[in-house]
Amino acid sequence: MEIYRQNRICISLLSQYDPHLLDIYKAEMGYGIERFFLLSYCLACCWPGFAAKGNLRIVNQWAELKFEFPSPEAEQTARANEFYVPGASVPIDIGVFHKKGPEKSVIFVTIPRFDTGRPVTLGTVGADGIIRGYPDYETNDNQGRNCDGLTSVFRVAIDRCDRLWVMDAGKIGDNAVCPPQLLAYNLKTNELIYRHRPNPSTYIATSLFITPVVDVRGEDPNDCSDTFVYVADVSGFGLLVVDVANDRSWRITEKRFYPFPSRGTFTIEGESFDLMDGVLGMALSPYLPGRDRFLYFHALASTTENVVRTSVLRNDSFIHDPNANPHSIHVFPEERPNQSAAEAMDNKGILYFGLMDPPSIWCWNSATEYSRRNFHKIAINRETLQFASGVKVVNNLKGEQELWVLTSRFQKVMTGTIDSNSINFRIQAEKLPILLENSPCKMPPKNNHISYYADNIPIKFPAYSSKYGATSYLKR
Repeated sequence: MEIYRQNRICISLLSQYDPHLLDIYKAEMGYGIERFFLLSYCLACCWPGFAAKGNLRIVNQWAELKFEFPSPEAEQTARANEFYVPGASVPIDIGVFHKKGPEKSVIFVTIPRFDTGRPVTLGTVGADGIIRGYPDYETNDNQGRNCDGLTSVFRVAIDRCDRLWVMDAGKIGDNAVCPPQLLAYNLKTNELIYRHRPNPSTYIATSLFITPVVDVRGEDPNDCSDTFVYVADVSGFGLLVVDVANDRSWRITEKRFYPFPSRGTFTIEGESFDLMDGVLGMALSPYLPGRDRFLYFHALASTTENVVRTSVLRNDSFIHDPNANPHSIHVFPEERPNQSAAEAMDNKGILYFGLMDPPSIWCWNSATEYSRRNFHKIAINRETLQFASGVKVVNNLKGEQELWVLTSRFQKVMTGTIDSNSINFRIQAEKLPILLENSPCKMPPKNNHISYYADNIPIKFPAYSSKYGATSYLKR
C-alpha cells in the first residue's frame, strides 16, 4: 500500500510537467524506474530550481507583419513590383535599445530577404506593432538596386557604446545582388558612422554572413575605438573577423563551423524540414580588463557547443592563411538534447539558448561543465517558444539585465503551411533576476575557485584552477 501511495503521489506530481522535459531527465538518469520516480519526487518537492519562475512576457505578436510606407503611392509601387507581398515577411532577429529620458525604448527586428516581397529588411516596432524601416524606408527600399542601402539583414548587435551593428548579407534569395557589408549606426543620432565591405577574398560564392557579435576591448567604458566584430558565415562555413579600428577583415575556416548531416532534419511540433546550416549561434563571455574573452558558437545543424579564445581570432595571421589550428578551437564533449538556433550570454557568464524539442529556453552557467545536468529551464511553451531565432541579453536603465527572445513558427514557413489566421511570430521578454529566481544557473559550483563568473567579478583574475567550463578545454 505504501509503494502504491508513493507512486500515486509521484504520478500526480509528474503530470504537472512537460513530458518532453521529463524525457530529458529520464535520459540523464538511466538507472531504472525506481530511481527515476524517487529523483522526480525530490526534484518536484525539494529542489528549488525545478520550480524556478519561467514566464516570459509577450511584448509583440503577429499573425503576419505589417509595415509603414512613406505614402500610399509607395505602398502601391511596392505591391506592383512584388517588393511587398503580404504574409511573406519572416522576422529572424531582435535588438533592443533603452533610451534615457522621456523617449521610448526602441525594438529592432530583422527581416531577411529569403525571397522577394519584403519591403523592409531592418525595422523598428511601434507601439501599434507596425514595422517602420530603419534608419528610414528609403534605405530599405533598394531591393538590390542601390548597394549603399540595405539588401538583406539577418541579425544585429548593440554594443555598450550605443552602436547598432548591422550585417547586410547582400543577397536576395541565393542571388548576390550586392557585396556584403558591415554597418554601424549611432543610436543616439541614428546616423551611419561606419561601413566595412569585406575583401572578396574573405568569402566564397555560397557565403551568407548572418550573425555579428561585438567585442569592445577598451578598458575605459568610454573607449570604443578598440572594437572587433565576429560574423558567422552560415553557408560558407567560416567566420569573418572585422578589425574596426584598422578597417580590415579576415576569414577563418575550421571543421567546427560546418553542419552535421545527421542533425540536418528539424522537427518542431510534429512538422519536419531539412536545413544544413553551419555556424549560426554565437555568444561572447563577459569582458574583463586584462583578460581574454571566449567566443561560444555552434552550427544550427548540430547538437554540440564549441569555444575559442578571442585572442586566437584576433590574430591577423589569418589574412595570409584562413585555416585555424585545430587545437585552438574546442568542442565540449557532451551535447544538447537537440538543435538550437540563437544564444546569448549575460554579464555573469550565464548562457541562454533555445531548444527545438520541446520548444523552450534554457540556461547554462559557464563556470560549470557543459552538460545536460547543468542545463536548467527558463521557460517551456509549445505554442509561444517555437524556434527561438533571436535571443538577446539587454541592459536596462536601472542597471538590470533582461532576456529578449524572438520566436516564430519557422517549421511552417519551411513547409509552406503557415496560416495568417494564427499567431506566427512573437517577441517576449523578462528581467533576468525574475527569470533566475531560485535557478541553479546563478549558483556557481561549490569547488570552483575561479571568480570569472562570480557575482562580484574582480578586475584581475586568479590563475585558472577549475576543471569546469571553457577553461578545462582551453588549457594547454
